[in-house]
Amino acid sequence: MRSGSGLSAVFWLTTLGAFGTLAALSGGCGKVTSPNGGDAGPGGDAGSSIDANQTPVTVAVLTSTGDGNPDPTAKVVFQDPDGNVVADVMVDAQGHAQSPLPRGGSVTAIRTLTDTSTNLSAQVTTITEVAPGDALTFGLTAFPSVSQGGQTTMTASFPLVTGAPMYRFSTPCGTVSTQGSPVTLSFRDSCHGATFDLLGTTLVNDVPMYVRLPGVVYQAGTAFSIPTAFAAMPIFTVNASNVPTEVSSMNASRASLAGNLAVSSTGVTVPGDPPAGNVSVDIPFPSGFGTRSEVIVIMGRPDAAAPQEVQLHTAVLGTSASVDVGKQPLPWVTNFAQTATGATWTQVAPGDGAGAALLSWNGQWMANGKMVTVTRNLAQPVSTTAISMTLPRLPASYAAVDPEQQTVAVALNGGKLYLGNYDVLNGYAQIRAMPETLLTTSIGNMGALLGQPFQRRIVRIPPGP
Repeated sequence: MRSGSGLSAVFWLTTLGAFGTLAALSGGCGKVTSPNGGDAGPGGDAGSSIDANQTPVTVAVLTSTGDGNPDPTAKVVFQDPDGNVVADVMVDAQGHAQSPLPRGGSVTAIRTLTDTSTNLSAQVTTITEVAPGDALTFGLTAFPSVSQGGQTTMTASFPLVTGAPMYRFSTPCGTVSTQGSPVTLSFRDSCHGATFDLLGTTLVNDVPMYVRLPGVVYQAGTAFSIPTAFAAMPIFTVNASNVPTEVSSMNASRASLAGNLAVSSTGVTVPGDPPAGNVSVDIPFPSGFGTRSEVIVIMGRPDAAAPQEVQLHTAVLGTSASVDVGKQPLPWVTNFAQTATGATWTQVAPGDGAGAALLSWNGQWMANGKMVTVTRNLAQPVSTTAISMTLPRLPASYAAVDPEQQTVAVALNGGKLYLGNYDVLNGYAQIRAMPETLLTTSIGNMGALLGQPFQRRIVRIPPGP
């Protein structure tokens, strides 16, 4: 893959490894068809082969559930910059498809979720400004919390703490809660090794406490004891630099990364209006547990509709982290509103014009006796001047799931705007490789950049998951 066109080859292969269920894309996956349904090569002649000198755009379509599994029922439409259909593709059994796009253009994946006599639901995602040779992933890569293989348990007894109403115990396979000893720990084959580290946390009179037991030997069905008592957590310091003057509220949180799973998250709100420049936040944390830290700084300003989050996966565990919250500035936005053809908003501050935007539009209508529910996702670069996004019109063959082609009333069920950028990715040129994964999932559930240190800036409008 060429530098600057989609994710680098190293990143793409690393991410494919994180998918677990995906094989590497190969030439010849999927079937390229002409707009009238016949086989077509780049010249449009039925039965002709793909020009070996044209590097195709390759596509993997996954489900949107976070299991990382392919969607073998999806269709993919490749269009040139003028909107002409270059290929209309049915994915193969692995969810793969490909087509040359010698001039670049856009790629749309149409996923039918339900199709009965009374209901039709679909998710349609369009990635714009695609370059020749891009490798694109639609849907969501596997959440780190999704584990595969057989399920087993172990039982741990532990010393109780006077006044503790609840205990939480975490391993690389997840977290369970209990009101007393013993606790039953759940495992899946894909998330444990021969040994594992165990973390217990509780809260007594607002004092966070923890107990850590490293190197527990995994043996399904057995019981063991935690010999040490709970102790008060020490302090992890988040040092935020370049806090803008306009920021009027700030919160910082820190979690431990057990493998690729974030556990034991604790947050602290900065009192009052944080000062501009440098702000340090002390957060209780379970010292020594995990391999790295997940740090999130949330900043708000009174004239914007949603806060901005600066999120960090550190390179090492440590007892502190430095976060430059002035990096990768994104637009501050207010007055976000869904429209019949997309969304509009007002920019309070423009950002630096880098990064990616994804609009998720939801609508519903009645057609031919069916209730049709459609989610349209549109990915495009962030702009310093844009105050709207408009859904592209789909080819006529997909009119059934295109709100712009309806002759009946379309109910607007809400929309959401995601803005994001990464310090380890080259803006939209690389984020477009998997925009749904990189922009719509929380950092703790994101099935990409696993095991790598990075900083992400993200905005969700309206705020929330």
